[in-house]
Amino acid sequence: SFQLNTTDTKKIEEIKQKLDAKGFTAETFADRSKRTYDAIGIFQIGLNLFAFIALLAASFGIINTLVIAVMERTKEIGLQKALGMGRAKVFFLFSLESVLIGFWGAFLGISGAILIGSIGNSYASKYFFESFEGFQLVAFKPLSLILIMLLISFIAFIAGVLPAFRASRLNPIEALRYE
Repeated sequence: SFQLNTTDTKKIEEIKQKLDAKGFTAETFADRSKRTYDAIGIFQIGLNLFAFIALLAASFGIINTLVIAVMERTKEIGLQKALGMGRAKVFFLFSLESVLIGFWGAFLGISGAILIGSIGNSYASKYFFESFEGFQLVAFKPLSLILIMLLISFIAFIAGVLPAFRASRLNPIEALRYE
């Protein structure tokens, strides 16, 4: 193992080319770090893709839940509209319901992740990383958690717009006759 204490990139590249010409390969710590961070970046892209698919599936679940809620409460919506509730209030009611579904789903999911992550951190630090004092395998940043909750609530709102719009457009007379 040969160590070179220089930060001159031209000199480093020159030495690498000379070694390469002799059939050897050389790499710096920066080269290793870049390769490691590239691998971590690819792993993060895969996890983000998985998260996107999960959010998409959750959005369809929210849409399905609210469409069924509109169908089940058609008479109730018709009665409320017949008694003077406006389209905007009906829309707001169902939109609020979708945001609350998203918020509480995100809250429970994040709470579960923090619980499982804390258990995983304590287990890993006890059995695998005892020499790495203070090392955490899973880290939760409060700002990231808040942004995730806001994003999921927004996605839930977008998913609830169609059923909310459908509920607000119901004709009160036809809704009261609905069986």
